[in-house]
Amino acid sequence: MKRDTLRKAVAAAAACIALTSCGDTVTLMSSETEAASDSNTGGAAVSEPVTEHFTLDISYPKGEKLPKKYVIQGFKTVMQTPELPTGCEITALCQTLNFLGFDIDKVKLADEFLPMDNTGVTTMKNAYIGDPKSDEGFGCYSPVIVQTADDYFQSIDSPCYAVDLSGSPLEELYYQLNNDRPVIVWTTIDLICTPPMLRWVTMDDEEMWFNDFQHCVTLCGYDLDENIVYVADPLKGNRKYDISAFSSSYELMGRQAVVICGNADTGGNYVEIKDKPQSAFLSRNKAERKKAEEEEARRKAEEAERKKTEEESKKKVAEDEKRRAEEEKRRAEEDKQREEQNEPSPVEEVPESPDDAHEDVPREEPETHEEKNEDYSYDNAADKEGQE
Repeated sequence: MKRDTLRKAVAAAAACIALTSCGDTVTLMSSETEAASDSNTGGAAVSEPVTEHFTLDISYPKGEKLPKKYVIQGFKTVMQTPELPTGCEITALCQTLNFLGFDIDKVKLADEFLPMDNTGVTTMKNAYIGDPKSDEGFGCYSPVIVQTADDYFQSIDSPCYAVDLSGSPLEELYYQLNNDRPVIVWTTIDLICTPPMLRWVTMDDEEMWFNDFQHCVTLCGYDLDENIVYVADPLKGNRKYDISAFSSSYELMGRQAVVICGNADTGGNYVEIKDKPQSAFLSRNKAERKKAEEEEARRKAEEAERKKTEEESKKKVAEDEKRRAEEEKRRAEEDKQREEQNEPSPVEEVPESPDDAHEDVPREEPETHEEKNEDYSYDNAADKEGQE
């Protein structure tokens, strides 16, 4: 039921978002904006000081007075369309990394490092909800972009790292710009400020609200006298926005901002940050690799089980044949024993008696019963006559 609700919400969000198709990159600075930055040190990324374990203090010094205007030169906007129609967050990160000297493509960055949740079981603090390659994708919040950036740095063994500046006022973001650190900022499309209308509850009973016009850009400069900020907008290209309207949009999205510490020239190796929150969700490619690994493990387990079953079957057949052979042998031996026990004994030759030596000597015949009977009958007849 929740998934059906999420799909309806996605469709509603897609209907509200008007996307503009543009080219691949747009140079942010024009001759007009270049004139606005008299104090700029140049377009090249400045290498940060390197320690054994690279760290950078980016905290805004209290009481420090900022110049009235500052614009980072040479920043090029990467357009999110057509490949990532709802991938403004990952595109904003990509264009920021490109400016800092890292050679990474927005699609590869999304596919390989962006945690994704296509079912809406979590919030945008833990993963990109939906698919940035789809017109119906939702988006993600600053913790997801921090993790994405750090996972990328780990993959190339870079000491650089991302910092979540969420909650910072605009003045602190201006301080980062003055140190040539562009800031990834959550705003709304065309700075439209409307309350979030879409809501869902995760499997962990966490409430999630989504603003139809959620957007993400890179802040590159400001001019307090002109009351404008310079923005690399992945949907629009290089833009100048009214500070008041930009501030309202920034506030509406919860003051979310991310900055990258270091650049491609920063020396050192990747250092894992202890106790760093890590999303349980995987990027598209990592999820596919995990699925393939699990499928391969399942296939191997099934093959091993099949071989085991075949071996056990063969073993059983061999044992049965052995038992049958032994039984047949036993029966044959028993039959043989019975035959030997039932065979008659050989005839013994009786030695000849002395009488047998003279066969021509006649023997005396014994008196027969018939003669005795006759005598007996006679006697009985005499007795009968006497009685008469």
